[in-house]
Amino acid sequence: MKSIFSNLFLKRASLVLVSVFSLSLTSCLDKNDDSPEPMPVAYVTLYHGSPDAPDVDILVDNQRLNSQPFKYNNYSNYLNFLTGKRKFKFTPVNAANAYIDTTLTFKEDKLYSIFTVNRLQNIEILVVNDTIITPASGKAGLRLIHLSPDAPAVDVVTTGTTGTSVAADLAFKEHTLFKDLTSGSQTIQVKRAGTNEVLLTLSDVSLTAGKSYSLLLRGFLTPPAGNTNILSGQLVTNY
Repeated sequence: MKSIFSNLFLKRASLVLVSVFSLSLTSCLDKNDDSPEPMPVAYVTLYHGSPDAPDVDILVDNQRLNSQPFKYNNYSNYLNFLTGKRKFKFTPVNAANAYIDTTLTFKEDKLYSIFTVNRLQNIEILVVNDTIITPASGKAGLRLIHLSPDAPAVDVVTTGTTGTSVAADLAFKEHTLFKDLTSGSQTIQVKRAGTNEVLLTLSDVSLTAGKSYSLLLRGFLTPPAGNTNILSGQLVTNY
């Protein structure tokens, strides 16, 4: 048995960065040269969502995935991983100590999104089991994931004559299922749950018919001194 590295960005499950960023990630797969049978894999995407944490390295089974520092708001496409138990470490760049050291279990052909979340002093990972359903004709799919450690529970709605609810009373580390929305340009408001207090307005959110998206609510509602990662939204394309 020997380890190999390969580029594992998958065409059928690509993600698009809102702010342009190119990051090379690789995944370590065991390959048995004596067996022609393909290894069972799961598909995993990674996102740095801790708004006061520094850049990190990501190690899986003690092998580094990233060739560049993994920064806040960076994320990968879906990567394929061997199924079963995989040991994950998130460490300072080029350091041995780990902010997070845990083991995750992946099932064959399943999709997962892994987020680093919370403040650095309480940093942890959030694992979301992804179930992507093709939107209805002329519609786009949208889900919301709450990653802001100091924002309250929120209600999220689209505005205008076709305004609709996307999330209700969604708390930190919670997420919705995908919901079909009218495609095209949308204005989305994030409100304190149960009130009309608008915490964030996202204008010109472009949703393409037939595609599914995650809207990530991230950053600090009240940033600590010297931190500029304010409450904001990041739209990523799941499929």
